[in-house]
Amino acid sequence: MKYIAFLECASEDLDDFIEIWHRRTKAGHTVKTLFPPHSMANTPKGFSGFTIFETDSEEEMMHYVTEYSKVASVEVCPIWESKKGAELWQKFKLPMKKK
Repeated sequence: MKYIAFLECASEDLDDFIEIWHRRTKAGHTVKTLFPPHSMANTPKGFSGFTIFETDSEEEMMHYVTEYSKVASVEVCPIWESKKGAELWQKFKLPMKKK
């Protein structure tokens, strides 16, 4: 499954955030990155950014969220291509009631 993750980190927590990133990578806790992390300076809030990744491992997803949420606000949303979403909508939508 593909996901987009939005992260916000206060300036004073950025070193801890980077340490978590290095620790996860060194331990092999990585998800397949499809669009590399991009950061935005968002003063006075600190830093924010996003990335798009893919994983079928619930364990890796939980590890990602629990590790980064120690020092940052983390929001992860599943995403899919619009064509696939439209096909699934047509397949699974409830039949419309006729009046």
